[in-house]
Amino acid sequence: MHKITLLCVGSLKSSWAAEGCAQYTERLRSAMDLEIVELAASKEKDPERQLKEESAKILDAIAKRSGRVWVLDETGKSFTSSAYSDALIALRNEGQPLIFVIGGAYGLSDDVRTKADTMLRLSDMTLPHELCRVFFLEQLYRAMQIEKGAGRRQGYGRQGGYHH
Repeated sequence: MHKITLLCVGSLKSSWAAEGCAQYTERLRSAMDLEIVELAASKEKDPERQLKEESAKILDAIAKRSGRVWVLDETGKSFTSSAYSDALIALRNEGQPLIFVIGGAYGLSDDVRTKADTMLRLSDMTLPHELCRVFFLEQLYRAMQIEKGAGRRQGYGRQGGYHH
């Protein structure tokens, strides 16, 4: 079974986000070995110190694992759902575990970005941390469904402005 780790700074505080993540996590666990690791958010008031502390925790968590590192970042590459599915299938077929990283409130340091094998942008818009987690898990689930031959046409269609 394919190993995928999601490293996240902070925990889910909203019930809607916890429920959404739980639903997608349950669906995904039948198809992959999914580990979600919540790293404690920094309590520092200074944004630079907070970023440095959280980045150190991320780098430590990455160092304890092996696999391809995908960092979710606004400067990353965007994929269509189909292309994302294809990329994940190719990595699974290589036998590579995957490590995905979602930063905290102030994002990610350059030290974390340099560890990335791939930089992934989920949206051109800024997403709050909790929404990013739900959206990421939904897209991971969609990629799995696309591989199975489902999930391609479940968006809003071109007339509604959204397509995969």
